[in-house]
Amino acid sequence: REPGVRANLHYLENLLNDPEAGVQLPAAVILEVVQGEGGVIPADLDWLRGVRRITEKAGVALIVDEIQSGFARTGKMFAFEHAGIIPDVVVMSKAIGGSLPLAVVVYRSWLDTWLPGAHAGTFRGNQMAMATGSAVMRYLQEHSICEHAIAMGARLSGHLRALQRDFPQLGDIRGRGLMLGVELVDPSGARDVQGHPPLFARLAPLIQRECLKRGLILELGGRHASVVRFLPPLIITAEQIDEVAEIFGRALNAAVAQV
Repeated sequence: REPGVRANLHYLENLLNDPEAGVQLPAAVILEVVQGEGGVIPADLDWLRGVRRITEKAGVALIVDEIQSGFARTGKMFAFEHAGIIPDVVVMSKAIGGSLPLAVVVYRSWLDTWLPGAHAGTFRGNQMAMATGSAVMRYLQEHSICEHAIAMGARLSGHLRALQRDFPQLGDIRGRGLMLGVELVDPSGARDVQGHPPLFARLAPLIQRECLKRGLILELGGRHASVVRFLPPLIITAEQIDEVAEIFGRALNAAVAQV
């Protein structure tokens, strides 16, 4: 991964600083610290630090999308904290609303060009949603949910790696905290130039269906929807984690028998 990280940063730095690059200086660089729909792909922490350094030097705003990964999901209040960086804009939603519609954009003062009152709009500042968001943040802090997400994520990851020993269809297991993904691969398929087996897109919906039959809801993502995504409630218990793994194991066995 290291050569790829350096090459990517080198490309970005040249793009933003070379007047002959053929592109105008962008208003911002926007990224997900952990890709959600993209297949639960956590960004390399050195890469994140490099992007922050490059954008800051170029005077380009760094926007971080924390809609899925924010509010303790990855074991930090925000996923960018794992890299020790501070972006210029943070977009957040979902968990903070506690099922109510609530989204927040936080940005540095130098980006605030609105005149007083100019940002007002219909349905903004819903009082119940705001109160809920405040209660959610208070609960996360008072009950050490970040630390709990790390512990429960490690427990679930351990279960998944144990299943991996019996099921070669389980490829890369990745993520942070309670935002985990399992890439499904076809061990009998032709390997690519890097020696990786092909994705097993046909298996993913079968596993999802077998899990649902047993009371476990899982999402799919990534290329060809071949990544099984685990996004359990942040208050999940150790016993429930064990049950999730047990159901997933039985569903996996049933799904593999169908292909």
